[in-house]
Amino acid sequence: MANNIYTPRNSKNYYLRVTIDGKEYRESLRTTSKRVAEKKARDRIKELRGKAERGESDWLFHAGFTGFYDSLKHFDPDHGWSAKTRKRYQTSLRQIGLTLIEVFEERGDDIETAGAWEIDLKTISEFVAMRKDAGVSVATINRDLTAFNHLMSHIKNLGWIEMNPVLQFEKAGMKESLPDIVLPTDAAIQKLGRRAPGTLAVFPAFLDATGGRVTEISMIKWADLKGIEKPVEGHVTLTLRHTKGRKIRTITLRQQAVDILLKIRRSNRSPYVFWNKTEDGYYRSAANMFWDYAQETEFGARLHDIRHKFAIERLKEGWSVYRVQRYIGHGSVKTTERYYFRYLSQEQQVIAEADGNVGL
Repeated sequence: MANNIYTPRNSKNYYLRVTIDGKEYRESLRTTSKRVAEKKARDRIKELRGKAERGESDWLFHAGFTGFYDSLKHFDPDHGWSAKTRKRYQTSLRQIGLTLIEVFEERGDDIETAGAWEIDLKTISEFVAMRKDAGVSVATINRDLTAFNHLMSHIKNLGWIEMNPVLQFEKAGMKESLPDIVLPTDAAIQKLGRRAPGTLAVFPAFLDATGGRVTEISMIKWADLKGIEKPVEGHVTLTLRHTKGRKIRTITLRQQAVDILLKIRRSNRSPYVFWNKTEDGYYRSAANMFWDYAQETEFGARLHDIRHKFAIERLKEGWSVYRVQRYIGHGSVKTTERYYFRYLSQEQQVIAEADGNVGL
């Protein structure tokens, strides 16, 4: 049971993390007592397994989101919204969904497996910050928050959450608090890789060399690489297709990444770079596997934090913020600034902002 409970950074409470039938669940156990947490975890796992056997949705945010969105397709006398209002709310909801995907990806999480309770005050604050980063007007953000408020009220009425975080946000104001980033050391990354099987042995190092997201890197194919026949920096490119919002981007690989690729034995049966022997051909649950390996090796960070390490190191060595933003796939350069400039000196920030056209 000890493997299923943990205390995340910036929290004294124990959390449950368990995978049942291929679906990962993470939630607060709302206690600082390990003994109490273990008992709550046992009960919760039993409950989740029962729901899985019955095929029931377990209070996942996307289930509440989908149900509310679909309810707007037709007139409902309970709320009495006009067709124009329902259409406006659906437009806002689509944007809310896309932005929350980005919010959770920057945490290294998946919105598809998020419980309704994980959409909290900090999530709403980050949603607003990302909308601002995208240059959206305050009026539009407020319209989105109105739809968001109705969505979370709907989920609250289902009994899935105790408080509506949008209402909490409106009372607290537009204050933003980003969590501190724990950067893994090079030695920790190497140790983590040594614990992993097959081609995953070099997966953490490849993340460190590219700054990619776990999902988009785990699904790359050899066909996505160009110029590998001349394996030198500046000649090899990688096209990432399984990205946030399916926005394809192509990056030029640094020599560190090229050298790692040259160590990987290709499979005759799988087109994937990080292949395995299952029918999928790639490591669909790479993030889940590495979470276990991280506990065993005392990694001290999340796999996703390797991406943050890449961005901060490139900025410190002189890449422009515009180049880093394009390379790692942030939707806005302001998001890159918000996450990483707090780790740069004043001089480094000036250098990072100095070249807005082509980057260093």
